[in-house]
Amino acid sequence: MDLRKLLELPALYRIFRHLVGRDSVRQWYSETYIRAQPGQRVLDIGCGTGDILNFLPDVDYVGFDMDPAYIDAARQRFGSRGAFFCEPVSAGVNVAAASFDIVIAHGVLHHLSDEEARALFKIARTALKPGGRMISIDPCFADGQSRISRLLVSRDRGRHVRRKEDYEALAATEFVHVSATVRHDLIRIPYTHLIMECAA
Repeated sequence: MDLRKLLELPALYRIFRHLVGRDSVRQWYSETYIRAQPGQRVLDIGCGTGDILNFLPDVDYVGFDMDPAYIDAARQRFGSRGAFFCEPVSAGVNVAAASFDIVIAHGVLHHLSDEEARALFKIARTALKPGGRMISIDPCFADGQSRISRLLVSRDRGRHVRRKEDYEALAATEFVHVSATVRHDLIRIPYTHLIMECAA
């Protein structure tokens, strides 16, 4: 049985995230890194089932994902709180320039080739208002990483897990300010994440 295929099912994906993750950490992540304020416009590229809305205030939210089942699940659960569109990043997300305060890309970059990742950063920079920010989180390889964490990260569904400096270099193609933090303690299993905050 291939866990990666099972996680393509929205209900099983949410159950898995609940088992390995903690809502307290998701709330901390939202408050510490996303820092959305009521009324702000938030673009979520690779929104999945839209679960981040559980941890955001009343924002003007737009989510894109290329998985129709995820988008259907997001619309069913959060349709009253945001707009959801089924569209791949590689096609170019059609949003107005300088129209969002925050762009988030959670667990997206490690699914993208370098070319696709650069396209995502360009979309994000173009979509952001002056002073806006992009926040991403992805698995990464890092010095000091436990063997179990490295093994689990290497088995991730995403085929483009990178080292910190490789993610930073991709972000720097579009953003002047890139702050990256490696964390080994965000979920219940040994796993390494990279959180990036980018600004023009």
